[in-house]
Amino acid sequence: MRTGACLQRFSSIDAQAEQLTDFDQQYEQVGSGNFSGAFMAVDGDRVGVFVECTNRVLHQQGAGPEDRVSAVVLLESPTETMSNGTGFGIEDVLLVGPGGSYDAMVGPGVVPAVISVSLELTPALPLRRLAARQRGQVRLVSDAALSRQFRHTAAGVLNSWDAAKQSVEIPVEIVQGLMLDLLATPAAAGGSSCRSLKLFRHTKAIMADSLREQIPISEVASRAQTSRRSMEKAFRESVGLSPSRFRKLLRLNNARRLLEQGSHSVTEAAMDSGVFHLGRFSAEYFALFEEQPSDTVRRSR
Repeated sequence: MRTGACLQRFSSIDAQAEQLTDFDQQYEQVGSGNFSGAFMAVDGDRVGVFVECTNRVLHQQGAGPEDRVSAVVLLESPTETMSNGTGFGIEDVLLVGPGGSYDAMVGPGVVPAVISVSLELTPALPLRRLAARQRGQVRLVSDAALSRQFRHTAAGVLNSWDAAKQSVEIPVEIVQGLMLDLLATPAAAGGSSCRSLKLFRHTKAIMADSLREQIPISEVASRAQTSRRSMEKAFRESVGLSPSRFRKLLRLNNARRLLEQGSHSVTEAAMDSGVFHLGRFSAEYFALFEEQPSDTVRRSR
């Protein structure tokens, strides 16, 4: 079935994050340098395919749509990728159940492909029943053969791109069959919750709500009702960063968003993000984004 598609390039991580329809994604830039990325969106009624690539390390947070089940594979993986605190490789498939939440660390040059199937418009009753069991879950399925089939299908969609018609060919029945195979694998039925991931998410939410407050990391741990040691372990296992470094990245990314909106001066953006030493702010901002805060203001205008 041929359907409409959109291929775009982005210089804003927020603009790129919004392209994964209904996944409610948010990106934080972790690796230093000017950001650039590309995204192809094939948002069909029964099957959707989304492929993206960036040139910087990103922390990606999101959740699968409530009415879809999704599979994520890596078409290319020159650098390490983590999903929900676990290494995610080229021979794996990430199964995202309806409403399943994920946190990922994606490096430069990694090309993830997301293939989603609508549960409301899928006639296959077994697929809908198996998908219902995965509600709220995210599973890493290590199956080289299944990963290869998903990657081959996603590559075929990309290769069918017709620039003139802005469309691609989607093999709907093949995708639905692959999704049924994925849902029926023994690994999809297993899995366990990750205490470190839950603690990381809880603590990240506390950090995001208290960016302006000049509280020590030990106080963040106290608010999360955990020890500093347990919090540091959760951050190390989930995103490979210390809590203090992650909070600094949250502040710098928040300041960049405020500046790009065009409603804040450099001083206001820094202070609203919890950074009160402006000289240090400019240096750290440039180290992460390779542009001065004032340059971001001019670019947003």
